[in-house]
Amino acid sequence: MGIQIETGQRGLTDPELQKVIQDAVPDEPLETNRKMNYFVKPRGRRLSEYEILCCHVQPTPDWIAGGLDWGDWTQKFHGGRPSWGNETTEMKSSDWLKHRDPAKRWHAPYVKDKAEEARYTDRFLKAYSAEGQIRTMNPVWRDEVLNTYLGAFGYNEYGLFNAHSSAARDCLGDTLRMSTAMIGFDKVDIAQMVQMERTFISKLVPGFDESTVAPKKEWTEGSIYKGARETVQDIWQATYDWNEILWSAHAIHDSIFGQFVRREFFLRLSSYYGDNLTPFFINQAQLYHQQTKGVIGDMFFYCLVDDEKWGDYNTRLLRAYTDKWLPGTVTALKDFMGIFSTIPEIDHVTTPDAIEAALTRVFEDWKEDYADKIGYKVDTKALIKDVMSGLK
Repeated sequence: MGIQIETGQRGLTDPELQKVIQDAVPDEPLETNRKMNYFVKPRGRRLSEYEILCCHVQPTPDWIAGGLDWGDWTQKFHGGRPSWGNETTEMKSSDWLKHRDPAKRWHAPYVKDKAEEARYTDRFLKAYSAEGQIRTMNPVWRDEVLNTYLGAFGYNEYGLFNAHSSAARDCLGDTLRMSTAMIGFDKVDIAQMVQMERTFISKLVPGFDESTVAPKKEWTEGSIYKGARETVQDIWQATYDWNEILWSAHAIHDSIFGQFVRREFFLRLSSYYGDNLTPFFINQAQLYHQQTKGVIGDMFFYCLVDDEKWGDYNTRLLRAYTDKWLPGTVTALKDFMGIFSTIPEIDHVTTPDAIEAALTRVFEDWKEDYADKIGYKVDTKALIKDVMSGLK
């Protein structure tokens, strides 16, 4: 029996099918609103450029809360997992598309900002080199602290950057994905700035080793970053929930450990050791931190904690996440206290009274920015006492 091939015409060329299609077209338009992006809920009075370009740029099937039932995904991973799924987070939302970056960053302004930073960094480093400002830097601070311990801190930032890969992949909204990618890229930018500073110093100081061998060994084998290494590894490699990744990385670890290391150690102490180079890079990192704080605040407090239906549930879950991740971050800080035995002591700067004051600033900031907003009860004095016990 031969194979019969149907040779009928398709709709575009078959007059009968064309008539059926034409008869099915309604006399009145199904939608009379011709305004672009009328379906997007603006955060302000009207849509911003950021919202026009970033909202609903990916399919939003109705099984994603807030979705408009536009499109779906047909491809599956091995085992049947879909490209996106509600099972990727324990958090619940009435609208996963509600988030907005307070800084309104998307690709073009983000790249523009980075280009501007590169240009003024180039101008600063040329002037720094021409004036020989490296001559004022304490050799111990330069050769041991900056070369080894600042270099090792770059791995902390790089590890947090990598943790964003699955979070950016799994999150359920386009603005969430944009923000997650941006704050992740900021982390790798900090890691690159750390290495840039080390490379720059090597061009000014004969014998200064820009290789990453010593910093990597300190990060992977040393005691000062042991707690931080274990925490970052767990955030990156042992955490599935993308909301938990973002909360643990930014609302816990970076807001406590990261803030102390960057702001209260390297930034605060640099000038006492004749170092006016490191503050230039750390202040760029602090700009990123403040932008990220705005993103995390909008994601978790405005969108999830204040959710009319799921707010109480989400708040309890954030408290549980904080219970889980706070001890490891405190341990990371406790281990980091060992660094003070490696630097020349300065009264009321590197002595216990100054360290306790610095820890108080960090923990009080964290309590105000995060703990209080989810009703998390915490004894900051007890945490500080625990951290201080790590001083050698």
